[in-house]
Amino acid sequence: MDKNVVFAVITIFWLLFAVVGYLISFWYEERGVIRCCAIATAVCCYLAWLVTFLMQMNPMIGPRASQKIIFGMMSYWPNSFLHDEPDP
Repeated sequence: MDKNVVFAVITIFWLLFAVVGYLISFWYEERGVIRCCAIATAVCCYLAWLVTFLMQMNPMIGPRASQKIIFGMMSYWPNSFLHDEPDP
């Protein structure tokens, strides 16, 4: 799926969750508590998803090493592709 479609669907879902929770609160005597719980749940879950989604869109760059260090790792590690035979 396209990232804009996913973003829109999840945003609409949590917005509808908050609106439905707000409207259901009118049926009960503890309106304030139910409204607070429904809206806080929607906001917290949406923010947790949004942070995860945005971090995956632009991931951090991994560690950088110089060319000498990379060649050293490739030549000394036993699982590197340079080793055809075991070291003496």
